[in-house]
Amino acid sequence: VTLVDLKHGWDVMKLGIPEGRWDVILANHFIEHIPDPDFFLEECQKVMREGTILDIGTPNLCAWFNRILFLFGYVPHSVELSKQFNVGKAFGWNNEELGGHIYVYTPRALADLLSKHGFNVFSITGESSTYPCNFIVRFIDKVMTFLSPSLASAFRIKCTIQIF
Repeated sequence: VTLVDLKHGWDVMKLGIPEGRWDVILANHFIEHIPDPDFFLEECQKVMREGTILDIGTPNLCAWFNRILFLFGYVPHSVELSKQFNVGKAFGWNNEELGGHIYVYTPRALADLLSKHGFNVFSITGESSTYPCNFIVRFIDKVMTFLSPSLASAFRIKCTIQIF
């Protein structure tokens, strides 16, 4: 296991991904924070070989609760419209610390982006929220996640590179 992140002194967005024999590249709740996801995906592709898996976890823009909130004029949970303030959110979410989200994806949109970069998506799974909330909301979230990744709070997408 090799950790390649800012905490360990490596800025992927400046230095790329180091050469090596990568079995899995795990980008867990990372892609929504970076200014150039295309650069990141190109860097992944450079170091991947046949059998390497790119595993991306990210919040879901079209989560079931975001769909409802949007109908009532609220900003979806993971979307940030300012670098200083959370605005336009329901349920006191304006008081949450900003997460630094730049791009927020739907499962279909991220799968499309990966395909355009030459990846083969082989798995999309939903992830229910770990956010502390009412047990009824947590139950609904688990049911929605079970029904479809497109309704889940977050999702994981796994892919490999296309070998020609």
